[in-house]
Amino acid sequence: RGTANARLPFKVLWMRRIRVLRRLLKKMRDAKKIDKHIYHNLYLLSKGNQFKNKRVLIEAIHTLKSERMKEKALAEQAEARKARARARTA
Repeated sequence: RGTANARLPFKVLWMRRIRVLRRLLKKMRDAKKIDKHIYHNLYLLSKGNQFKNKRVLIEAIHTLKSERMKEKALAEQAEARKARARARTA
């Protein structure tokens, strides 16, 4: 026989998984779907074993992007509010 690790080493499984994740990250960065900051952050997280598979990584990308969009929208609203207040006082 042989242990599970002897038959299909953990390292081989790890290499397959990390290559898939990194390939996806590179593809999305090149397609401008994620910026270099999100890319770098997710690259380090995937290196640190945060993502079990590609589906989980894609989920994380969607949540990060939606959070960024919400923050951006709120900042724009606050700026518009400030501009309106300035226009009223002036």
